[in-house]
Amino acid sequence: MSDQAYNRLSVLKKLRAAEPISRTDLAQLSGLNGGTITAIVRDLVERGLIVEERIGSPRGRPRVNLRINPEGAFVVGATMSDDGKLLAEIVDLRGQSVSSHVADAPPLRRLADLAEAFSATIATAIAAGPIPRAQISQVGIGLPAIVVGETGVVELFETFEGAPFAFAEAIERDLRIPTRIDNNNNILARSEHWFGDGGVDDFTLVVFDLGLGGTRYQAGQLLIGSHGIEAEFGHTKIVPEGGRPCHCGGRGCLQAYSSVSAIVFQACELRGEPRPGIDQLRRRFADVVDAAQAGDPDMAELFARAGRLLGRGLANHVNMQDPERIVVLAKSRELIDLVAAPFFAALHEDTLPVLRDGDRVTFKQMDDSSYARGAAAMVLEQLYQFR
Repeated sequence: MSDQAYNRLSVLKKLRAAEPISRTDLAQLSGLNGGTITAIVRDLVERGLIVEERIGSPRGRPRVNLRINPEGAFVVGATMSDDGKLLAEIVDLRGQSVSSHVADAPPLRRLADLAEAFSATIATAIAAGPIPRAQISQVGIGLPAIVVGETGVVELFETFEGAPFAFAEAIERDLRIPTRIDNNNNILARSEHWFGDGGVDDFTLVVFDLGLGGTRYQAGQLLIGSHGIEAEFGHTKIVPEGGRPCHCGGRGCLQAYSSVSAIVFQACELRGEPRPGIDQLRRRFADVVDAAQAGDPDMAELFARAGRLLGRGLANHVNMQDPERIVVLAKSRELIDLVAAPFFAALHEDTLPVLRDGDRVTFKQMDDSSYARGAAAMVLEQLYQFR
């Protein structure tokens, strides 16, 4: 990102969080000098991204405040829920929802067919919403897949055939609207950055769900690896010798212990039961939770070990990166309750004493709307930088 684009993005984020705000206060908040703020504001006003409002003053000269222009642009954020529903949400330039639409996706196996289903859902959402199609600037889509965001290509999607597939290009061809896609973990990180508590610019997001993912924000920017994909935190090796096999082909991966699917698979092994399909994982996970809460020592130990190893993995991350905050997202409140104590004990034990911070890590419960908001934030960031 160029310095100009970075400054514009930073100013718009600060303005969005503090509006209405004067140029002088915006300069202090952003750390930029007055001349730079004047030039950026002039450009943003001309582009229609922000508006000026004059407020009368009893002392003579009126005060001029700045606000984001919510009608400066509209985007669509879309994603797919665990139960196969497709969600599309129209969002204004402030990041506020204008309208939303949910559709049932037919049983699909090919990525090309999934792209068609997304196109149809987004087209229906736009037609049913209050914003004319011509005013939709971009579409953002989050997928639980390995995605190269710069090219819009899905490299691997475990439950779909046909990868690698130019997913964004297919959507853009159908809708005639610029389209961006990204991995769901990056999408959730953007949602946390834009809509989470406090608007922290330096944090790590960990998604503790069917799999285990991690994403890093630094200086207000999402960090992407040299191959164009997010870091695979779940595939760091936590049990170096004789570890459990992972679907990636390796052994001892953190995801093979600290994820919803790993807990279910280990419970099935202990009970002598076959592994369930992906569509049955959440129901079976609820059964394992019930058993652990009822006092089954074997099931309780699965959660305790998941918490301990996740705490150790994040202690390694803290020792190496020292992020200001770490947010661990999970869909299940019960999962959080069962792993929290062993997690924090291991995190404390394995973190360097000088880096121990009891307030650094927060567990939060998420919902499917977080994905659509994050997909919208992804394209809003692009508009803020380049429009």
